[in-house]
Amino acid sequence: MADRKSGLTRIRRVPNGEARTAARAVIHALHPLAARVHTVTWDNSSEFAEHALIDVALTAKSYFTDPYSSWQRGTNENGNGLLRQYFPKGCDLAAFDDAFIQYVEDKLNSRPRKRLGYRTPQEVFERSFKRAALRS
Repeated sequence: MADRKSGLTRIRRVPNGEARTAARAVIHALHPLAARVHTVTWDNSSEFAEHALIDVALTAKSYFTDPYSSWQRGTNENGNGLLRQYFPKGCDLAAFDDAFIQYVEDKLNSRPRKRLGYRTPQEVFERSFKRAALRS
């Protein structure tokens, strides 16, 4: 999962492709950020069939991209390319433990990005959070 504005990424391993399992993983990953999660955009995969559970848990609203419309998911497609540096296509994700997955998440979130003026996703996310807190 990736925040569109900052590129902040959350990665969780899911043991199967079942919708309820995926929903639990999404809720667990995003719950600490629930106050900042207003909308979530999914592709039309069956693992997101329990999106209503996520909406309730995070008080967010789900949207879906059109089928076969990868251009509507640019942030996701870019993130997939970054993830492929650590998890080659076709590799068995069960071979990676949670510590390595967290390492990859931390590396991606601390990697400067050109589109962010060479700031990191973590910096941009935290800065926008502080700015919003000051307005409250």
